Amino acid sequence: MKNWTAVNELLIQREMDFWNVPGLSLSIVKKGHEPYTKTFGWRDKENQLEVMDTTLFGVASCSKSMTSAIIAMLVASGKLDYDIPVINYIPGFTMMDEEATDSMTLRDMLCHRTGLGGHDAIWPVPKTLKEFSQVFPYLQPSAPFRSKPQYSNIIYAVIGYIAEAVTGQSWASLMQNYLFDPLGMTSANCQAKDMTDYGNFAHPYQVLDGKLTKLPVWNVDVVAPAASVNCTAIDMCKWLSFLINKGRTEDGTPLIPENIFQTMITPQVDFSDDIGPDAELYPSDGYAMGWKTGKYREKLICKHTGKIEGYTSIQAFMPDDDIGISLMMNLHSPTIAIMHTILYTLMDSLLNLPSVDWTWKFRDDRKPTAEDYKDCHVDIFHSIYPDAIPNEMPSQQLMASYKAHLYEGTYYNPGYGFLTIVSKGDKLYMKYRDMFLPVTPYWTGNFRVDNVKEDIFTLSIPLTFICDEEHKSIGLRVRFESLIDDILFLKKD
Repeated sequence: MKNWTAVNELLIQREMDFWNVPGLSLSIVKKGHEPYTKTFGWRDKENQLEVMDTTLFGVASCSKSMTSAIIAMLVASGKLDYDIPVINYIPGFTMMDEEATDSMTLRDMLCHRTGLGGHDAIWPVPKTLKEFSQVFPYLQPSAPFRSKPQYSNIIYAVIGYIAEAVTGQSWASLMQNYLFDPLGMTSANCQAKDMTDYGNFAHPYQVLDGKLTKLPVWNVDVVAPAASVNCTAIDMCKWLSFLINKGRTEDGTPLIPENIFQTMITPQVDFSDDIGPDAELYPSDGYAMGWKTGKYREKLICKHTGKIEGYTSIQAFMPDDDIGISLMMNLHSPTIAIMHTILYTLMDSLLNLPSVDWTWKFRDDRKPTAEDYKDCHVDIFHSIYPDAIPNEMPSQQLMASYKAHLYEGTYYNPGYGFLTIVSKGDKLYMKYRDMFLPVTPYWTGNFRVDNVKEDIFTLSIPLTFICDEEHKSIGLRVRFESLIDDILFLKKD
């Protein structure tokens, strides 16, 4: 590509070395030019397997824009309407908020203004999209309906269920038939097993205790429309070309009429992203339908970031300048600085704009510390109990004092499912979803559970037992999020 230089390659490698990124996959499209791919580093560092343009990466929340494209196609065909309440498509679906149940539309859902944010602790679970959608009556909203945007992965899962309901196809089939096949995205898929069966995939990594650590591929199929798409650099070129061609395939076939495509990328709500407050960093200021929108150096830009266990991505296209860029990496965090440093440097080159040293706008020359790699850790426990002190009584004496057998058992919440407390040796453990974690007692009478996975975050959460007059547990409360009340689990007989 004409404006691509060796300097940009050196910058990418330098930033990867600085942030300890194992592998990176780059895709660039510009109207009138051949698509460009470039790969760096390792898909499997331990075995010295290099990233190729045929290597799959998880794109995480960049999946939302593809889900939005599927919905746009179904709107174009008359199967769906952005502004009809979704209970017309999935009768019986209910939310805790009665107004949301009666009035919520696809437009509300696609731009995150349903009032339901978070609740990412309820997944992953082995459920279909339809089964997953049945827990929504039990999920507390974090804002009034349509009052403000509340980013939601689980709402996008329901969007996928709606598409399944009106077409009779599974979500995976819809993605294949409506998007991957027509665009020639021959390696793309949206299920964890398909990724690992493919073989040539980038293994996910996270820096833990100062060491780059390989992670297992996380199965997030239950929220597939929000986060499960896997693509190669070649696939992403096909997707980006579709975007700069405003919903048309490479041969000019319109999959999304231009007026509906324009609706899809028009901001519906005010929405600031996570770059930071500095206007010189060009944060997004709106959210469309699966796209963050804003201006980059006075030019319209649509973009989205993605992050899931061991993967990070960013995709961006400029509708008025016919440019698209995608970056995919196999590192969990921190990645905001490297993604935007590379993205903005490349856009400056492609747009022939005066260059800016973006590296030093996003970081200094201080090497990342252990704290930098904990940017996705949230300590909810100490935000509620800032002065709490662990009970350091010898473990056997401690267990005797707490009478562990009075706490053991299976607990249930209709929205969050089953949670089990067990004793093993002289410790208590919490079994929830795919996790088995120690429970630490505090002098306050509360307990703390560390390393709870919730979407991209690792949480330290408070757990409080509810006991009867005989000090036997009859329930427990868990705080998974700061904006939502404790989740009450009642003990099963």
